[in-house]
Amino acid sequence: MTIAGRNRILIFAICMAALIAIGSVSCCIAIVTHNLLAELPAAPGSSFGLLRLPIFAYNNYAVMVGVASFPVIALALLICVFFLFEKTHALEISFFSLFVFSLSVEALQLLFPLQIRYPLLTIFTASIARIIFFFRFGACLALLTSSLFAHKTFTRETGSIIFLLSFIAFALSHIIPIDTVHIVSFFSFSRSYRYLLYSFSGIVCVLAVLSFLLVGIYRSIIEYRKAAFRLLAMLIAYTAVLYAGSWFFTAVGIAVLLAGGFFFLKAIHQFYLWQ
Repeated sequence: MTIAGRNRILIFAICMAALIAIGSVSCCIAIVTHNLLAELPAAPGSSFGLLRLPIFAYNNYAVMVGVASFPVIALALLICVFFLFEKTHALEISFFSLFVFSLSVEALQLLFPLQIRYPLLTIFTASIARIIFFFRFGACLALLTSSLFAHKTFTRETGSIIFLLSFIAFALSHIIPIDTVHIVSFFSFSRSYRYLLYSFSGIVCVLAVLSFLLVGIYRSIIEYRKAAFRLLAMLIAYTAVLYAGSWFFTAVGIAVLLAGGFFFLKAIHQFYLWQ
């Protein structure tokens, strides 16, 4: 993939993320206007110390804000990628951009509460859930691929790699059974198999962090070591926003996710300045 080709794809991804962000805001307005979250169940509260405080308690509105923030964060990070690496041929950043764009698709979860108001959406519930799973699996695989390219494993067949990642993500997204009958908290439709999702995504993401860290250690590149820890903070924040469901973890998670992504890009950019 040439620099010019990657930049055109980045511009397209930026436009798509902007459209998804606008759509997510519209969905939030519709959800709040019709008070649709009151009809969704809430996750059981914690009985552990401070976690019993209201700020740490599960709240459907906090989940909504967290989900709606993903396309905005993706848009900001994609713009940073475009301006920082506009003239830099960094394959790891190309696949990291795929990971970042995939985050914006989480906003499709906002369509689930709307089916209470618009029953016709129930026809597309399973398809929407599988699209979310496809991009969620694809995000993890793209991140792992990005970390492998940090080892300077150069290839011109990036199109073939993207096709392979898409095929794997498509297959995995169709393996997971979708429960369209019982609506559960976190706008999730795969309650019985959620631990399978957590374990696969978690293992792949940990491998990606370790890969960046190993590059920094064995090649004595401090920027990659910094990038590994910033990526870890970013992934923890992503998990917190997606699954914690409280105002505290949502607010902190959004801030850390955005800052972690920016400083990750800054570390990689700093390395390429010396190349």
